[in-house]
Amino acid sequence: MFLALAALVWHFNQPPRHEAFAAVPDAVRGIAAAVALFGVTGLGLVRLLLPEPLRRHEPLWVLPTGACAVGLAMTVLGFAGVPYAASLPLVGAAGAALSGWAVRRRGWPAFDLARLAWPLYLAFVVLTVALIPMLFMQHFASPIGEGSDAHMATGVAQLLKHDYPTSSDLSQPIQQMWPQWQSKYPIYYALAAVSTVSGLATWQVLATLAAVLLALAGLGMFLVAREVFRAPVAIALAAMAFAALDRMALGTVIHPYYNQTWGFFATPFTLALGWWAVQPGRSGRARRGTLVLLVLFALVLVLAYPLAAPIPAVPLLVFAWGARGRLARLRGLYRGWRSLVWMVPVGAALAVPVAGAVDKGVGAVKVLAPGHTLQAWGGDLQSFIPWGQFFSLPGSAVGFVLFGLVLALALRGLVGQPRALSWGLGGLLVLGFLFGAYFRHRAFGWYFEFKLLAFLGPLTLLIAAVGAGRLREWGVALLGALAVAVGVGIVEQIKQNGFQLDPATTQLAAWSRSLPRSASIRLDMWPPQELWAAYFLAGHPLCSQVPLLNTDYPHVAIGRRADYIVASIPNGRPKDAVGPPLRQNAGYRLFRESPATPAFGACTLRQYDRLYTGAGFSPQ
Repeated sequence: MFLALAALVWHFNQPPRHEAFAAVPDAVRGIAAAVALFGVTGLGLVRLLLPEPLRRHEPLWVLPTGACAVGLAMTVLGFAGVPYAASLPLVGAAGAALSGWAVRRRGWPAFDLARLAWPLYLAFVVLTVALIPMLFMQHFASPIGEGSDAHMATGVAQLLKHDYPTSSDLSQPIQQMWPQWQSKYPIYYALAAVSTVSGLATWQVLATLAAVLLALAGLGMFLVAREVFRAPVAIALAAMAFAALDRMALGTVIHPYYNQTWGFFATPFTLALGWWAVQPGRSGRARRGTLVLLVLFALVLVLAYPLAAPIPAVPLLVFAWGARGRLARLRGLYRGWRSLVWMVPVGAALAVPVAGAVDKGVGAVKVLAPGHTLQAWGGDLQSFIPWGQFFSLPGSAVGFVLFGLVLALALRGLVGQPRALSWGLGGLLVLGFLFGAYFRHRAFGWYFEFKLLAFLGPLTLLIAAVGAGRLREWGVALLGALAVAVGVGIVEQIKQNGFQLDPATTQLAAWSRSLPRSASIRLDMWPPQELWAAYFLAGHPLCSQVPLLNTDYPHVAIGRRADYIVASIPNGRPKDAVGPPLRQNAGYRLFRESPATPAFGACTLRQYDRLYTGAGFSPQ
């Protein structure tokens, strides 16, 4: 079904044959780098910490655990002052050593092909679908979608390769960590690491890593359905497909919302571990291992996307309340001064990211109460997304009726489950939908509604699939209807996908290297186009007569006189250019600028991010 969808979307675009697979080698390199790096670092942790009842699917935990471990470990080392060039090999070597010791002590994890083949195959399908826009429509490895945060994400990861986490570097495309992203260091260290291992630039690997995270999130959804709801394998696979390929889940990846993708990826693993941490019959040692893994995933979720923290918190609190007696008997997590030996340094190293997460959460809470405006939190949306799209349903009267059916199936999936599970996840859905309705009636509330329902929509479809699977005769028909709805949503989402970067813009990097390092460049182009143009021309003093204002994005200085001009072809030949173009491609031309041009402002290496002429933009 999904391969047929891929072929359909490919047919819509009818690419030239010689371009059809041009991006595949780079995508394979990025995927291989992520699998190798996350696998090496995750194997030992999973072998030592995963509770015994979850070991029947143990291999599915390795890559997700490694992804979290890489980001957190490199963040700790980065704030400890260890250079990136040393920290990446150190993390890889430590992960390999721990994995080797764990395998020697406990043996290799069991790999039951009959049990694991289908979820792994479906994860590959999710990965492929998420990469359709890049592989079969754009034809080269780069960010896809229209989310302007992509240049910030790749630039921050590039910065972390060269500098201390809180430092500034005027030679880099993004010169310092964005103030709004102070909590998100782990996910950008992970992006930098995959980039280095693959040998690709951070902007080349972003879309591939985001697709890998969606595939891993799908495995997490399978584990929630199988290990928490105890659904049959076929139903768990259907739940995995519906949740991972929900229209908004897919849109989050290909837009791209990189921060939100990490939060979405960590959510199902946090829920599964939170449920198993409170189950009876676990020894203190097994429960401690589960809690360590739970903290690992929950910490990455909260640091990557602080606004998502309440989503797993609601069911986890209900789970913990129902098992408060068992948790009260948990001992051994704190072992006096011996524990402080590692707790204090790690806590100090994570102080800045944790403080950033707290600040982000407090800022959001302050504006949620009536009487406060949400205008600064409008994000890059301009209106509310049709409600049905969060559940892969049409935005019409038919979609409204189908939404009622999805809710009825979700209710059926919760009825008869253990009380803590029913109340925890059921309470989350009720509270989430109430807040979603509240945001829809608030001016500029579309940002909060989108972020909330982009998490709850896939989870609702997962529970609805579990409910449909319990209806016997009607179950197959209802699952088929959900599959059709999800399939249509996939096609619609991919068809509406835009593209923000083209080869002509990436070629500006070669132009930059061909010019004297001290040469100044003026950008003559549509202001939003300056984001990526300045990215690839970084290291030169830059300016523009009309820089991009009214956003929090760093922009070039205001200025007119420069040594050279890079003009987009639609802008025509600048009046103060002299001579023929020195360079030209499909999108831009490079000119010398007349030295007689009147001075106005000045080109500079520094970019500015606090110059406003109107309402600001609050990034994710």
